[in-house]
Amino acid sequence: MNKITEENLLTVVTAGSAVLALISSLTGFTLHSKAMGFGIAAGAGIALLNFAWQRSIMKRILSLQVHRPAMHAIVRYLLRLGITAIALYYLLTSGYFSLTGVLLGLSVVVITIICCTVYFAIQRKGD
Repeated sequence: MNKITEENLLTVVTAGSAVLALISSLTGFTLHSKAMGFGIAAGAGIALLNFAWQRSIMKRILSLQVHRPAMHAIVRYLLRLGITAIALYYLLTSGYFSLTGVLLGLSVVVITIICCTVYFAIQRKGD
């Protein structure tokens, strides 16, 4: 088993979130309903895309020395927020997705980050 380090943390968060999303979606399909499974899958998909997009924006701002980085970050943030809002509006008004499932799916990245934080706290207990 590979150790989680600061160098591979973003990869671990992304892969861990995808695995958790898959497990949660399958659980939603089998134990609840199609709407719950689809809701978890859709919410997790939005959360993962949002996380990856935010990461690429921050990487671009920090590494490329963008002219007016604050304005660049604000514009990209508002664009990302708007697209996410439109997608969530469709999901919640379509009737095919469970509200509870969407909320659980949106929490996948946060849960993975919390697990990684606990892992780091346990590993550095002696420091």
